[in-house]
Amino acid sequence: MKKKAYKILIVDDDSFILDTLKLALKNTRYTITTATNPLKAYRMIEDTHFDIVISDILMPEMDGITLLEKIKDYNGMIQVVMMTQEISINNTIKAFRKGAVDIFFKPFENLNQISETIDQIAAKLDRVNAILKRLVQEKKNND
Repeated sequence: MKKKAYKILIVDDDSFILDTLKLALKNTRYTITTATNPLKAYRMIEDTHFDIVISDILMPEMDGITLLEKIKDYNGMIQVVMMTQEISINNTIKAFRKGAVDIFFKPFENLNQISETIDQIAAKLDRVNAILKRLVQEKKNND
């Protein structure tokens, strides 16, 4: 089965972080889009389908937890990974309670680990898509 190409949106007000993650996730299977502003990022999510969003927590105008909530309200299937430089138990718990699938701490110690995590999320999405495709096909066959 041909694997789907996934669209990833990376949101951080630090362009160096965006460039670093873009390089770490350089893979023909991913289309990477970046945004330095969370409000603009949310508008992009409304206009374009994204499978995975990687968002910083501490940003001006809208924090990443609020962005996470808005994303999950808009489309609960979007997989959201948070990242932060400020290691906070409250933010970590809040992120997971709001639906984040993982959290990265900056500065990044291992870019391969980030790439592997995103690959695991993509593999999970592959399994979900295969199940949904099979269910749709079974429904068509039964109708």
